[in-house]
Amino acid sequence: MTHIPARTTGPRPAPGRPRSAKREGGFTLVEIVIAMTLLGAMMLLLYSGLAFALRSWDAGDVNGRRVADWRIAENFLRREVSEVFPLRWKDPSFVKFAFEGERARLRFVSSRAAGASIGGLSLVGLELEPGADPRGPRDLVMRRAMASDDVNDFGPLGDGQKSTLLNGVDSVEFAYFGAENDFTEPTWTDAWSFTARMPTMVRVRVRTVGGDALPEVVMKIMTGEEAGCLENAFQRQCRPRRPNV
Repeated sequence: MTHIPARTTGPRPAPGRPRSAKREGGFTLVEIVIAMTLLGAMMLLLYSGLAFALRSWDAGDVNGRRVADWRIAENFLRREVSEVFPLRWKDPSFVKFAFEGERARLRFVSSRAAGASIGGLSLVGLELEPGADPRGPRDLVMRRAMASDDVNDFGPLGDGQKSTLLNGVDSVEFAYFGAENDFTEPTWTDAWSFTARMPTMVRVRVRTVGGDALPEVVMKIMTGEEAGCLENAFQRQCRPRRPNV
């Protein structure tokens, strides 16, 4: 009698493939390459964001320190300009105040002495000068010299005491507010050309090497023109005088 094998109910194995073969666990080479590419892109984006944040932090820190330095210089300038003394040069032909206001330079006479142990007036000059590197950025510098009794110009400032107010300056602009006489309206000018009058306010604008404009400073001259005059203020004509030491 012929034996007939029992019929199985499961799926039949594919031709040419052993029935017992199974897929091994793990990742294919393509999957690994894709994962490494995505990981590299994520690391690149993370590094770029971190570098940008660090640059922004450094720029903000530098700008903050520069503004703080400018605030210190601003307070110093306000104190100096508030003590401008309306000294008249010894010129018998006409009244000429010891005040030279240009767009990039300011010179005046201050009632503050040139030194702690020296009394009297002092000559003061503000302008840009080369820094430590002559080819690099410039510095806003103040020079101060003693105003002797026979001084008749700002020549002594060339050898005066030098103080650096602000480093890394690209440009500085001074402007002056005042009128030529008592009958004209005061206006702002880039240069003070009225030698027989004193301005009432001085404005300073500073731009750094990086192109940033620092907050402008407007200073009022507190001392009136009559402070340097011996005669009646109504006459508008007087002899030069100096304050008592």
